[in-house]
Amino acid sequence: MKKVVWTNVAINSLQLISDSINEQWNESVTSEFLNKLDHRISQIQRNPKLAPTFKRSTVRQLFIHNNVSLFYRIHPDYIKLLLIWDNRQNPELLFKKLTSL
Repeated sequence: MKKVVWTNVAINSLQLISDSINEQWNESVTSEFLNKLDHRISQIQRNPKLAPTFKRSTVRQLFIHNNVSLFYRIHPDYIKLLLIWDNRQNPELLFKKLTSL
């Protein structure tokens, strides 16, 4: 099983999304989301190529929920989590964030 490394951008984006879920719904829904995220991360640790590549790049996009994706890159010894993204946001902003990582 590959080691997972979180970027600061991924940590910050997760915090923003978690806060947003908690504000809109409640802690129970937030906890359910975080459990789904943990499950999906475990899946890519076992099978790093589970998610398709994003726009023919080395970045992979894994859906956590209909509205949320996890973007990551596979390295020989680890998986780098790049960004947790609300899919309803401006796609141009997504491209800017991913190309800056």
